[in-house]
Amino acid sequence: MQEIYPRFYHEFKCIANRCEDSCCKDWDIDLDSATEAFYRTVKGPLGDKMRRLAVTDEDGDRVFRSVGGRCPFWNDDMLCDIFIGVGEEHLSETCANFPRVAVDYGGFREHLLSFACPEAARFMLRSDSGAYADFGGAVEYSVSEDRDDGMSFLLKARARTARLLTDRTVSLAYRLADCLEFNAQVQCVLDGFEPAPLPEAEGSGGCGFILEMHQGFEIMSDAWRDALKQTAARADSLRIRDDFDDAFEQFALYYLYRYYLEAVNSGDVMYAMRRMTCAYLVTGKMDALFFEQGYPYERMRILQRYSKEVEHSYENTDALNACFEQDERFSPEKLIQCVIHNASFLNP
Repeated sequence: MQEIYPRFYHEFKCIANRCEDSCCKDWDIDLDSATEAFYRTVKGPLGDKMRRLAVTDEDGDRVFRSVGGRCPFWNDDMLCDIFIGVGEEHLSETCANFPRVAVDYGGFREHLLSFACPEAARFMLRSDSGAYADFGGAVEYSVSEDRDDGMSFLLKARARTARLLTDRTVSLAYRLADCLEFNAQVQCVLDGFEPAPLPEAEGSGGCGFILEMHQGFEIMSDAWRDALKQTAARADSLRIRDDFDDAFEQFALYYLYRYYLEAVNSGDVMYAMRRMTCAYLVTGKMDALFFEQGYPYERMRILQRYSKEVEHSYENTDALNACFEQDERFSPEKLIQCVIHNASFLNP
């Protein structure tokens, strides 16, 4: 099997208690069966605590519940008592792997870092246009026979989408619009229809409904809730800044490589594009608001926290799916209208 990595992947190292938004905050910690079996054998107070705190959640998974927004094994020095007590090799798979993500496509496996980790986000935001060069050669990868035709088509479509996203001769808003239009045609092909031009969207192009949707999601951080509230209140007047383009380009590439090929099973490439567009409108508007306030919440943290709050919540991704399926305002033509309408170059 061929293993594919972005160029910065192997440079990443956890910065532990120097992290401003630790993965030990806010989340319950999943326990795989092998790890929990080992924890049952640990002696002394640490083992007793492990066995006492391992519970079954509402989805039937074994977890350590977050207590007051903290993993119960995250100590006052912001270090992990499990790591200290029994060693890194006995962390759960979730703790040992995060923010590393591996997606297996049969004949090849792609590895990424999650934007929900601040240090990983910094690596991605510093990366250049060649960071995913090895992903661009994916059309040459061997794929399982039952997926070959569909996967080859999606790999070519993804490569075209990446080229559109990284064409810095035009504003990112136009790049996203081009990606939405192109992938609407890709979706027609996947659905067995002849690609057709998109109809012209009617309406104002406002994106307040997307901010409102995000306010209704499960929210972990009070700071994020307040930021969404402030941004939603100014949704019609804020315009996404031109200097946000480079940062969001990296976020968009992460989303593209993380989610686009899910269409080999779902048959839906527009899911990834809709998610990317919603992220652009929410984080771009929030960035414009915080620019006015002198960036009390820096740009990296806006993008990182969006990933942690939205992308890494099953409940929120399910809510996104439901909205995409039921609300015509998420059609490609209406999202294109939203993206162009809310860009600063049209509203000096």
